[in-house]
Amino acid sequence: MADIKDVIPNPFNPRTNNAIKTEEIQRVIKEKGWEVPITCYQKGSEYIILSGHRRWYAAKKLAQKKLPVYLVEAPASIEEEQERLGSVQGGKSDWTVYEWAKHTYEMWIYWDKCSFNELARKMNRSCAFVSPRVKIFSYYPHSEIEDKLKSGKYSISGLSYLIKWLDSLSRLKPEIVEHLTIDMIRTTMLSKIEKSLVGILDLKSDLFIHQASNEQISDFLMNSNKKLSDAFLEVSKDSIKYRGKSKIKAQLHEIDNANDIIKRLNSPESAKELKKMQYMIDEYNHKLLKLKEDLQTYMNNETRL
Repeated sequence: MADIKDVIPNPFNPRTNNAIKTEEIQRVIKEKGWEVPITCYQKGSEYIILSGHRRWYAAKKLAQKKLPVYLVEAPASIEEEQERLGSVQGGKSDWTVYEWAKHTYEMWIYWDKCSFNELARKMNRSCAFVSPRVKIFSYYPHSEIEDKLKSGKYSISGLSYLIKWLDSLSRLKPEIVEHLTIDMIRTTMLSKIEKSLVGILDLKSDLFIHQASNEQISDFLMNSNKKLSDAFLEVSKDSIKYRGKSKIKAQLHEIDNANDIIKRLNSPESAKELKKMQYMIDEYNHKLLKLKEDLQTYMNNETRL
């Protein structure tokens, strides 16, 4: 047993909020006692925690004077300490998205920016797990994403697809990036993601970048309340192919356009014009029928999902 005042939280612990579920942990400690000691290494007269930060926090809240400590060998370097901190807690399923991303990135740095396959093997994780997390922490200023990742406003998938979307914009419309700067565009898109104006399905496709003019893209970026799906509908001549739930909106938009065109047709003044009008009406009626059939099929498929 060690005096609780001598047990110190690890400064490299990726978890920043030890109060999570503290009432539940306090209840377990009061009812069952200490089933598992806190893992620490000794540094002078102090014990530095490697595993058990939340139990230590709960014990402090319970005003306990002593707690059980399991001592292990002190790490030889800061890098080794970070590695061991993650290894000890590697099985923790309640780490936040941000904590795992930060730890994965730090391990990649520690292992000399090794390949993602090697990093995945060393961390006992999949390459699909480590790759986007390292890329995200390498790409974004950490201050831009930390709070929103913790709160759930941002997701790993969303941030990963945004990197690809911004790369496509830089490649296909470099003049826009040069004029507005990539920093401004990135922060604008992050803000739109936070406000649910841009979703993962929007970012998976770069059709908007391909089809929109520079002015239309600039308008979307400068209008802080404009959805990417709405901006795409304004410029796409083939919006029926737009992916995701907004496909319904796209089809309804096409149907409304066809109906509006039919209503605006003027009365013919000659047999030739009458024949031409009848042809146009038949064409748009066919288009309306096809759109409605496609819409019904899509909605039926959505219902089965």
